[in-house]
Amino acid sequence: MTYLREAVEKRRQYFIKLLIQKGVFQSTSSSIEKLTLSELESVYKKFQNKKP
Repeated sequence: MTYLREAVEKRRQYFIKLLIQKGVFQSTSSSIEKLTLSELESVYKKFQNKKP
């Protein structure tokens, strides 16, 4: 069970870092830390679809 939790957290941190690097969120934003993995993936997909 802990392995799954760790894997989810690592993936969350990956998407957080990616979205901050892409400028979708600011590194000072605490709201990004409150998002679930599913929400982060959704935001990332929306961002990818908006790119020309």
